[in-house]
Amino acid sequence: MSAPPTPPGGPPDPEDVFDHLRREDGEHVGYIEMSADGRFIPYDRLWVRRGEAMDLDEAEAVLDAIGLRLLAEDWLLEGEDPQTGEESWARVRIREIHRDRVIVARAVEDLSATGIAKSVDLIDAIELPLPTTRLRSAS
Repeated sequence: MSAPPTPPGGPPDPEDVFDHLRREDGEHVGYIEMSADGRFIPYDRLWVRRGEAMDLDEAEAVLDAIGLRLLAEDWLLEGEDPQTGEESWARVRIREIHRDRVIVARAVEDLSATGIAKSVDLIDAIELPLPTTRLRSAS
């Protein structure tokens, strides 16, 4: 699995970044960095860069299309197997997301007959600083 692209050295300079709120409902769906050439670079809520520098309306459209779906997706968390010491991946869901960190919880297998419901461990949480290379989309 390849690492998600992250800005070198962490997120961009806070002075160059503003939150993007979706017009329809005011949801915070990402960040937009103002580049030195007067263009705009979109980042999702996990600080993953979602394109090259572009016009502002294009950057907003990119983030609007992504929306908050990352909160509904399954993710894989990189860790170390305590018994073998080898790299392992655990299925997690995002519980909370903040500007500087994300809180995930291990996904719990659904035992219902439908197989539709997804649940997480509500007791154990793992906090990761953002940006992080330890999360990968499970899809």
